[in-house]
Amino acid sequence: WSVPSFLVNNMGLLVGRMMPDSFESVLFVMVIIVVWELIKWALSAGATQNKDTGLPTEDVVAAETLQVDVPPEPHMELVVDPPTSLHFSNPREPYTWENEFCHGRYIAFHPPTSEANSRGPNGMDYRDYFSGKSRIWELRMQLQFKTKPDPDWDMFFGVELEDFVPLSMATKQAQKLIIAGVNQAVGGLYQSPGTDPHKVAAGEDRERPCCVLPLWAFDQFMETAEDEQPPNLGDPDFPSLGKKRYRRIAEYSKEIRALQSSLEVGPTYTFAFWGTARFLDVINWTVIGIPAVT
Repeated sequence: WSVPSFLVNNMGLLVGRMMPDSFESVLFVMVIIVVWELIKWALSAGATQNKDTGLPTEDVVAAETLQVDVPPEPHMELVVDPPTSLHFSNPREPYTWENEFCHGRYIAFHPPTSEANSRGPNGMDYRDYFSGKSRIWELRMQLQFKTKPDPDWDMFFGVELEDFVPLSMATKQAQKLIIAGVNQAVGGLYQSPGTDPHKVAAGEDRERPCCVLPLWAFDQFMETAEDEQPPNLGDPDFPSLGKKRYRRIAEYSKEIRALQSSLEVGPTYTFAFWGTARFLDVINWTVIGIPAVT
């Protein structure tokens, strides 16, 4: 666990040596890597946990019986909530989702691992797109709200698991230390192993395991008025559109806060995320390119 110990023990050294934007950039990289490792940690614990969690297993059984044409080449697999089907990286067209709050579409993509997954929406060539870039994956998504979000709501994006993940006391203490260090530096990270089903009353709401970040963690966003056409997620001009965080973190943070306070029904909101993609190998599920970690 060299990442968390480096983060907690050396925060003061970083503060003294870096300008604000550089400092925030490094902290952001650390935050995402910590989130990544927490997710891996939770998944690892979940894979070896006692199966008698007291949680319903109907969704798991249903997923196993789905007739899904799984690509033979290396890829990511994703599921949205509520579940519709198994989704894969490098799709030809964006996947869609819908819940009680909003509906939208998204693509998650990386350099192709075969000719079969080399093309995306709008004729996008995934190989050409990543040529010369240090990032090794990207996520793009669009959404429209069904009801106006309360401006006082905290909005997050991240990963949620299905079942409670039991952790040892040592692991819980380590996680608390990691999260406290990150939040003291930049704020916004929320992580939970979920609600222990053996410690709640029947019918009481249970929190699922999650690890999430606020909207400022996106690298790019744009707002399209209701009477205008939003950009295609495979648009070759997509990287030049909207507002971006790169080398303008302070301004970008203000823009994100303004956006969050003005979210409403009608416009299409487009987001993209790639900031730490050069360090997180989603195909092999590991951190790369950081000597202290890899």
